[in-house]
Amino acid sequence: MNCTPVYAGLADCGRLLKKVNGVMITDKGTEYTDTTFVTESVIKLGIASLTTALRNATVLPFINYERTTDDPSIQTSNLGIKDKDLDPAPSMQGWLDMSLCDYKTIHELEGIWFDVVLFTTDGLQFGTKKSDGAVKGFRCKIATRKDLPPSDNSQSSFPVDFYFRNADEFKNIMVFDPDYNFADVLDFVPVGLSLSITTAYAAGDVVLQVNERCTNTGKTGLVLADFEILQSNGAPIVAVTVLVEDGLGQYTLTIKADSAGTPANIASGKFYTMQASADDATFATYLSNVIKETV
Repeated sequence: MNCTPVYAGLADCGRLLKKVNGVMITDKGTEYTDTTFVTESVIKLGIASLTTALRNATVLPFINYERTTDDPSIQTSNLGIKDKDLDPAPSMQGWLDMSLCDYKTIHELEGIWFDVVLFTTDGLQFGTKKSDGAVKGFRCKIATRKDLPPSDNSQSSFPVDFYFRNADEFKNIMVFDPDYNFADVLDFVPVGLSLSITTAYAAGDVVLQVNERCTNTGKTGLVLADFEILQSNGAPIVAVTVLVEDGLGQYTLTIKADSAGTPANIASGKFYTMQASADDATFATYLSNVIKETV
């Protein structure tokens, strides 16, 4: 704490802050330099990389939002003297510009620490700077609502609360003016796919349905490499070994576990998680929800 005031003057221009029109949620610990933070190709790679391990971000567009930060804590002495005790951690509620089928996928993000980058209507991009010079988003958890539809304003259909960790990161806020805008970043997000199980795993096979999200239109043309096993507690390697396209977005997949070098069916009681995608050979252009099945 510095109790000696240091005055820094004022700029010749005054530019008020514009509204937040969207956020980019990045994995906790995702860091940038001053340059890479506003490098379009770096942002796109984090959102739509073909390599699952390199995808570390997603984008949430706002219809509206409001700042919900509590007032500062003020203590009053027995002599009636007031002084600020602490700055509360910032928070906000945003109403997302999406549909119910997309909103349902956001529920899975609750309870996880993220670093959140803010975008404003005038094209600015906000992050915070660490002591080592790295730039990152603001540490945050989010919460969604499992609730009734709104009774008065349909634009508030899909609320998400953002609970930031502390005010100090906003004290070290960094404002950047990139040569792209939030609409460009939003365009990087792959088209959503809805992945569901039609026939449960049995004798090595599972039948899946893949639709373009929020539609009954099946996504055709997917190939073996488009179905990725993300996790399994089966044998050391569990993978899709055969794919047959049945038509209209339905696929029969043969999934095998590696049992001492020999393919074998996944044992009863074991689980796997899977995600489907499609790409243009450079970036992911379609991306599904994650399904989990216990055999």
